[in-house]
Amino acid sequence: MIGDWSSLIGNTHVPKWLGAAIANGRLGGSLLFVGPNGVGKRSVASLLARTLLCTRQPAESMSPCGTCESCVQVTAETHPDVIRVRKPDDKTLIPLELLIGRPENRMQEGFCRDIRLKSYYGKRKVAILEDADYLNEEGANCLLKTLEEPPSNALVILIGTSEQKQLPTIRSRCQVIRFAPLSPGDAARLLRQDEQIDASDEQIADAVEISAGDMHVARRLLDDQLRQFRDSFVATLDDANPDPIAIRRLFNDKVDEAGKDASAKRAVMKDVLSISIQHFRNKMRTQALAGVATGQTRSRLDRCVRAVREVDRMANASTLVDCFAADIASAATGDRGGIGS
Repeated sequence: MIGDWSSLIGNTHVPKWLGAAIANGRLGGSLLFVGPNGVGKRSVASLLARTLLCTRQPAESMSPCGTCESCVQVTAETHPDVIRVRKPDDKTLIPLELLIGRPENRMQEGFCRDIRLKSYYGKRKVAILEDADYLNEEGANCLLKTLEEPPSNALVILIGTSEQKQLPTIRSRCQVIRFAPLSPGDAARLLRQDEQIDASDEQIADAVEISAGDMHVARRLLDDQLRQFRDSFVATLDDANPDPIAIRRLFNDKVDEAGKDASAKRAVMKDVLSISIQHFRNKMRTQALAGVATGQTRSRLDRCVRAVREVDRMANASTLVDCFAADIASAATGDRGGIGS
């Protein structure tokens, strides 16, 4: 989590816009943060909450002290006036209960009710809804009622990856703040500042490339065990005649490390496929520069990309890995290996 606005890497237009809106009294009741994963949207939402709720510095200063009780509570996610909802790892959508309460307690609990309660400290209430991409239509419609008649002292922040994934009626009631992907240099600088990461500049650059700038993925890729897996898996893919049994075994063993949590398994599968995509892209470049035919490598790259879509469609993991391994070994890209194609 970023400590203050000056330490934000990339997207420096965001604090400038927020600062001007606060100073001019034009910060609306609903904000929609959209942009790629891992570029700081959640951190900015938390820092904005600290800025608005700090008891020692006025919000207009854009300089929350970071040490008052309010700032400490926001950072620890224990502030009574900051409401957070995120999709549970074991769910594919945000449960309706988190928004409007359980069936027996509709509108007596949940995000939409809590935002209307009186502020504990007498200042604003800030409600942060992460993973807004995963609202179903019923949940979005419940949220819409809150956005249409927002409490005067409340700020609702929705966080998603794109405007297109939000209902038009939701978008139209929010001030949209767009976050751009981090440049490779900014992404690498952010990773170097992470004390938990022990990696060379080359390893960091590789992780940034494989992750396409998604810092969550990049951090996972810099895990020592995943780096070791990558070397072994790429060597298997790069064999003149890849062994489907070896591909399947390595892939399945890595996925099994995630345990029984379906969301964690999908994340690992996408990490493995991201590694595969980067490998075949690099191989295509090398072949093209050498004047070597790239058809087989292109077929394998296409199969990797299609497998990512299959993961997103919640395809059966075991079947997906089996078909992926067989298709990579044969360089097939037809429907035979597809899941739900």
